[in-house]
Amino acid sequence: MRSFTHSPATIIAVLAMALVACKPKYSDYPPPYTRTAHGQTAAARPAPAKGGKPTSAPKSEPPKPEPPKPQHLDPFAQQFIDAHNEVRAKHCAGPLTWSKKLADIAQNWANTLKSKGCVFGHSPGAQYGENLAAGTVGALDPTSTVAMWYDEIKLYKFPNGGFSARTGHFTQVVWRSTQQVGCGHVECNGNDIYVCTYDPAGNWEGQYRQEVLPASCKK
Repeated sequence: MRSFTHSPATIIAVLAMALVACKPKYSDYPPPYTRTAHGQTAAARPAPAKGGKPTSAPKSEPPKPEPPKPQHLDPFAQQFIDAHNEVRAKHCAGPLTWSKKLADIAQNWANTLKSKGCVFGHSPGAQYGENLAAGTVGALDPTSTVAMWYDEIKLYKFPNGGFSARTGHFTQVVWRSTQQVGCGHVECNGNDIYVCTYDPAGNWEGQYRQEVLPASCKK
């Protein structure tokens, strides 16, 4: 990522949005001249077990990623890949590869949000991780979108942090077991909407200590 700073000339206000856990909820689209993001991945909302307690994924060591094969990507995809992999390397997380399948899923959901009147909310289901962002047209691009998600590191408590709507973008971006990403984009009512879909999904309860490492980690 080239820079994590955001120009005040193009970004007037920052608005954080959170959805109710376990139930995707739509909200009115943010007003013009704002940028907003939502990092509560689908995987962060596991189905409740008997007794109402949330379940968690089986504990396992993150796989050791193999060097990704070279991909010939369009500029949109390449920017997202480069931005993710630059910050993932700081946290001992292997590089992601671009998935057309995930990109199609992300684009379909972005299209759905537009068709519903530019609402802003997560897709149903918990198979994949998902990060959302929106802002006035031209205020965000793939690089600055990932930079905004990563900037939530300022609020994350190492080494014992867990899921929070305030840091869920960041933890998904650097989740060590995630291997692929695909993203989509639409313009709607003067705003850009970005959707990124991740596989395997991050933000699993009970795994943050091993999956989200501080920048001081050693490979």
